[in-house]
Amino acid sequence: MSDNIEKLPAGYEFIYEGGNQNRIYRYDKDNYSKFAIDSGVVDARYNDNYLLISVDTTYSMNPEKIDKKNLKYFIHNLKRDTIIKKISFKDLQKLIKEDKTLEEINITK
Repeated sequence: MSDNIEKLPAGYEFIYEGGNQNRIYRYDKDNYSKFAIDSGVVDARYNDNYLLISVDTTYSMNPEKIDKKNLKYFIHNLKRDTIIKKISFKDLQKLIKEDKTLEEINITK
């Protein structure tokens, strides 16, 4: 089975293999990897302002079935080109309440 690759903004690629083998890479203009989550990616959603990524760190074979409260989250502000790594479910929900542009890509639901 071949990988399903989704191009995301800011040079990211979401590589979907299924199970805990889903991963995300970010490449620079010279095609060198600048950022990688090598396994456990559950979901990635984006809009014009943000990219949200959810990751299962339990090594489950079915990460999409893990309670969303137990996932780790990454948020990339695309306008400022800044990344917040390993934000908790609770902290991400607070950010979503503060910035309504995150609501349309809310991956905690």
